Amino acid sequence: MKQVLQDLRSGAVSVHDVPEPSPEPGRVLVAVEHSLISSGTERAVASLGSKSLLQKARARPDLVRKTIDVARAEGIGTAAAKVRGRLDQHSAFGYSLGGRVLETGGDGRLAAGAKVACVGSGHASHAEIVSVPTNLVVPLPEGVDTADAAFAAPAAIALHAIRLAGVGPGSLVAVVGLGLIGQLAGRLLQASGCTATGTDPRADRIELFGRGAGAAEIPALVSAASRGRGADAVLVCAATASSEPVALAAELARDRGRIVVVGDVGLELDRRGLYDKELELVVARSYGPGRYERDYEERGVDYPAGYVRWTEGRNVEAVIDLLASGSLHVGDLVTHRFPIADGERAYAELENADALGILLEYPGAGTQRERTIRLGVTPSPASGAVRVGLVGAGAFMRSTLVPALQGQNVAFAAVCARSGASAASLAERVQAPLAGTDAHELARSPEIDALLIATPHSSHAGLAAAALEQGKSVWVEKPLAVSWEQLAEVAAQADSGLLLVGHNRRFAPLARTLKEAVRGPLLIQIRVAAGPLAAGGWLEDPTEGGRVLGEISHFVDLASFLAGGAPTSVSAALVPSSGGAESLTGLLRFADGSSATIAYGVGESAGLPKERIEVLGQDGAAVLDDFRRLELYGPRAKTVKSRRDKGHRAAVEAFVEAASGRHEPPVAIGEQLLVAAASLALLDSARSGTPVEVRLPE
Repeated sequence: MKQVLQDLRSGAVSVHDVPEPSPEPGRVLVAVEHSLISSGTERAVASLGSKSLLQKARARPDLVRKTIDVARAEGIGTAAAKVRGRLDQHSAFGYSLGGRVLETGGDGRLAAGAKVACVGSGHASHAEIVSVPTNLVVPLPEGVDTADAAFAAPAAIALHAIRLAGVGPGSLVAVVGLGLIGQLAGRLLQASGCTATGTDPRADRIELFGRGAGAAEIPALVSAASRGRGADAVLVCAATASSEPVALAAELARDRGRIVVVGDVGLELDRRGLYDKELELVVARSYGPGRYERDYEERGVDYPAGYVRWTEGRNVEAVIDLLASGSLHVGDLVTHRFPIADGERAYAELENADALGILLEYPGAGTQRERTIRLGVTPSPASGAVRVGLVGAGAFMRSTLVPALQGQNVAFAAVCARSGASAASLAERVQAPLAGTDAHELARSPEIDALLIATPHSSHAGLAAAALEQGKSVWVEKPLAVSWEQLAEVAAQADSGLLLVGHNRRFAPLARTLKEAVRGPLLIQIRVAAGPLAAGGWLEDPTEGGRVLGEISHFVDLASFLAGGAPTSVSAALVPSSGGAESLTGLLRFADGSSATIAYGVGESAGLPKERIEVLGQDGAAVLDDFRRLELYGPRAKTVKSRRDKGHRAAVEAFVEAASGRHEPPVAIGEQLLVAAASLALLDSARSGTPVEVRLPE
């Protein structure tokens, strides 16, 4: 299918052929008929993408700081690989469209063929077929055209700002900035019984708005319309680095009025102007409650209307109802129309100052395409090369696994990801001939020998089991499973092929030196200062296993490596941490009498090395600090220093050698299954308060 994408390195916008998305529960497949290029919003996004690397750095100093931190900890090469991983991909545009349902994803409101509006950046993209979470899909009533429905998102943004303004019938509201969202705000205000005045540097925008004036004349117009009181509220819909729109808003507002900032404007404020009138200043967050909240937008968790009346989705519903009743008209806001094949020309029109609403049209709507496509790449693998398929195209795959594979005797055969754009982008980068969105289809392909799986945690076991069943060699990132049922699914295929879980720390050079230097039984202490995560991240999602299970298997595996086998029993306690996160202390016992404690702590720990391993053996001891410094005590006393190397490249190399048949599997599959079982058992023990024997599910 066709999709409009931007190359993040060059900034170029073009139309690409990418695989269509696969059906998923909780997501609606939609054949797009019309999508809207919002001139202000998407001009800003396209402009950032087209900046030079230095200009991008100036625009996003937060990312620069993260890159510097990585360079200090892991070296310039690792930091550069992460930057390349982010830039060597394509970004999807679009956040508002109208189309027809192809598959409902289990949404009982919908039927195949039903017309819908879809919203959401990263979901409602400029593509022939999109996959959209159910909370971001609204059915269209009879009489609402998909071209009008394509305005749903920017209109919902304007409507949310009006709700934040707290105005009603008879209120006077001034709108500063009459681009697309400002124009929609004026029409929604009129539909709500408010009086709307507006201002913009362009006379034609003022004329389209219907009642307004230039910046010099607007104070007098507002004063006359309000009988000298001033505007009850001011919506700042401009987009400029200047703070002048907010200063003007303070001048226009009445005593104890409210200013709602909608656009991306400067906020260097004059306190006196706000203080004298005791003004309220509110910054609107897009469409309303639910926006940027993972539970709402991606997991389909709605908020009860009795508590949150106007969510993101219900604001979109209100816009659709106003279109249906004829209270809102948007057709005259369309300045340009292009077929999707001319998407590059459409984005070029953003440089045209007259552009307001640009509609993309999809003449092939309703025709489903392919979920695996063949790119124009002719592979020429070296003799004996392992044909590798990559499942997942996120940051870890791009910046860690792919660089580790490069230089090995492999041929990149295919890339699969939820997003067809991401799959095609990474496939182009590694010169793989196939790109797809259906991993199970890829697992059946005779053109692939091995799969590397780096997807959300809850999908690991199912994908690994499916690939093993097809006789493929499988690398799967940790954790292997997030439930006992999932672990049983993988264990049932244990004899079907090669499996290696991405527990890379056992392959770290300093970890191997440590193991050779001490003799068991061992007393092992592992302390992990995990640090806080941004709120709402998927790692803390219980359906993905949660953060502790997501990472604890790394340290269970490292302890098993040092002790020479998987633990036989475990016990653990969970410790509450700030923000609802949890820390864990675990005790592992091994058959040879060794024991290990794992203290996995979540919290502020800036400056503290993330991982510290202390080992007391029968004839020596060792301390490994963050895989950069190893101190050995006893007969072999010495200190070894290196750049931080957690063994990723060595682990991938061992996997490739085993997949090619040149070497035995680096870790017995039985031990890997028991490590996964021990990780699940730690959480069971923490919840029950009793020790748990480590065994595989029957």
